[in-house]
Amino acid sequence: MKEILLFTSALTVDAAIQKLGELGVIDIKEISKPSGEVLERCLSDIEDTKRAISILESHNITKDTPSINGLYTNGKDPKRIVGRLLKSKIISQNIQKALEELDGQLEFYKTWGENFNKNDLKHIERKGIYVPLYCIDKSLVKTLSKDNTIITFPEKEGKVPVALFSQSVSDKLDFKEEVIPELSYIVLEEIRKRKERQLAQVNVFLNNQKEHQSVLESYLKVLEDRLNSETALEGMGDIEGKVKYLKGYLPKDAVGGFSATAKAQHWGYSISEPNNVDEVPVYIKNPRWINIIKPMMKFIDIVPGYKEIDVSIYFLIAFALFFAMLVGDAGYGLIFLMLTILFRKKMASKLRTLIYVLSSSTIVWGILSGTYFGAEQIAQLPLLKNLVIPNIASFGVDNISFMMHLSFLIGAIHLTVAHGIRVVQFINSIKALSEVGWICLIWGLFFITEQLVLGNPAPNWYNWLFIVGAAFVILFSNESTNFLKSMGASVANLPLSLISGFSDIVSYVRLFAVGMATAAVASSFNNMALPDGVVGMGILDLVMAAIALLLGHTLNIALALMAVMVHGIRLNMLEFAGHLGVQFSGEAYKPFKLMVSENNFKE
Repeated sequence: MKEILLFTSALTVDAAIQKLGELGVIDIKEISKPSGEVLERCLSDIEDTKRAISILESHNITKDTPSINGLYTNGKDPKRIVGRLLKSKIISQNIQKALEELDGQLEFYKTWGENFNKNDLKHIERKGIYVPLYCIDKSLVKTLSKDNTIITFPEKEGKVPVALFSQSVSDKLDFKEEVIPELSYIVLEEIRKRKERQLAQVNVFLNNQKEHQSVLESYLKVLEDRLNSETALEGMGDIEGKVKYLKGYLPKDAVGGFSATAKAQHWGYSISEPNNVDEVPVYIKNPRWINIIKPMMKFIDIVPGYKEIDVSIYFLIAFALFFAMLVGDAGYGLIFLMLTILFRKKMASKLRTLIYVLSSSTIVWGILSGTYFGAEQIAQLPLLKNLVIPNIASFGVDNISFMMHLSFLIGAIHLTVAHGIRVVQFINSIKALSEVGWICLIWGLFFITEQLVLGNPAPNWYNWLFIVGAAFVILFSNESTNFLKSMGASVANLPLSLISGFSDIVSYVRLFAVGMATAAVASSFNNMALPDGVVGMGILDLVMAAIALLLGHTLNIALALMAVMVHGIRLNMLEFAGHLGVQFSGEAYKPFKLMVSENNFKE
């Protein structure tokens, strides 16, 4: 990346910002904090437009509602459409609230009768008789005092209407008194019908606005461009109100195009190497086949630091292997592949290709291990049986020791690759020898792990791996003028580093353990749904078994994918990246870009 300072006249700064947005190569860094009424207005317009789009997205067109094109739209002015949509939302909410209140009042008449009239009670009260009304559970009727004059009515939906007759207004029962509506049943029904007609009119309006959703989505992009423009403008430095300047970064391969534009626009600029690497955004450009891992890197939202190694290719290769071992079922891999083919048009090309790779690797591993939906019978078919490698088979053989050995071996190779990359990185420094020492220690720890966990004897010469490795790490880890001080620091850190390295290698056993668990769970679901096979089962039994298998394997697939996210990513991001020295402290390169088609949108 290159650091750039750009200067332009205050009179032409708006045109300069627009041109930079069209060029789309500079990651602009703020010189002053953007603020002002224009920015606040842009943010407000964006939020309103998002809310309006959300209203249209959640609205389902009512087919039996008449169309009233032109009555509400008044053309395609997006700001007007947004305002009307937001207003319609408020109107709809008010109507819904009114309907709920009306339904609550009409519920009273369902209990006490549509002909009930509050004026009749008032007439009785004028005669000195008070009649509070209650609606109680039928189990509580027996608890009513016989000293009071009480009339009960027929039960309705588990509740019994009760009326207390008394000559004192203070006489009450220990129950919640019914609230008598002020309006009659007929009036309430008329009001409710009117509210429903108003709600129908809102739905008609939303039906007609649905076709303008794409207009609002384009309008939102324009608003976001305006916000970005204003943010860039307000974040620029100022020299006596005459000159505006900004600071940013751009890739080396974009310098030529930018320089040509700058000369044509008569900008002043300076391009140099970055001074503070902590501020430099990270721009990663890989071949297309490596770029397929980008969706995963974006999902976990990590970027290596500017001076750190890009792990994309190593992550891709290792993640494909880890995914295959953790899922481990050719049937599941085939499901992933078929779903990807089915929904390929709805997926981004990189994500689609990545899933192709992961599902294919899972199918290959499942074939070699003889795992098809956890059913051993399928793997025993003549054609498939010959493809199974016994040492990694999921069923029929005792290969636990070998699978653990394979997991440790994968871990040792994975970590060796990490330190091998650092050897190349520090090839012109004595630190390269320290990384060679770590490779020796990794393999020494591998042999100790095999001996402690599996009981496999270590070769006679493995002690030399620790001797040579420790010597190289102690002598060459730190470049310092004070040799004894750097060596002392290396000696102090070595024990903890060795313990950490040992735990890192052991950590790779999760590849075998989780993969075995996935196959075991699948097999258990099969045995529960079909304990004696399909022979002698009726149609209903077959349907129920199919449902049980579907639910069981769906759950197992979900658990396997969760294991991939936890363990597959962990081995890359913690164990491997830790030995590689990558802390993922970088900030992604986000060039300032504007939508060039704003004028076309206005037209």
